[in-house]
Amino acid sequence: MKHSAFRGFTLIEMLIVVAIAAILAAISYPSYMDFVRKGWRSEGRSALMQQMQEQERLYTQVGRYRRYAGDSGDSGNGGAGGKYTVESGNCEGKGSIDSCIRLTATLKAGFSDPQVGNLWVDSTGGKGCDGTDAGRCWQ
Repeated sequence: MKHSAFRGFTLIEMLIVVAIAAILAAISYPSYMDFVRKGWRSEGRSALMQQMQEQERLYTQVGRYRRYAGDSGDSGNGGAGGKYTVESGNCEGKGSIDSCIRLTATLKAGFSDPQVGNLWVDSTGGKGCDGTDAGRCWQ
């Protein structure tokens, strides 16, 4: 009897390895996405606080806030850059932004965060979000 010199993996062994790798990927992907979304939220909160500081400086100088709808980069024209767009609006129950402003960070198209949704902060110190898990907004 001749002894075969070729050694390797059978198809069944390869399929088992692929199945195990797929199971591990399916388990780890949600944790990875949660970690990524935490980074996005941090970016959004930072952009909101930066824009609110600019608004407060303006209010100190001229006695009113300034409305804007911004996109990336333009300090002075609002915006967060990255994954969020920051826009201004009236505080709840106020007819104008002259004495109270609410800034909202909205994720750009192609990104989603259903647990938190849009982040917001207003000039009275209020903070929140419109997602399904409000406890994750500002932590």
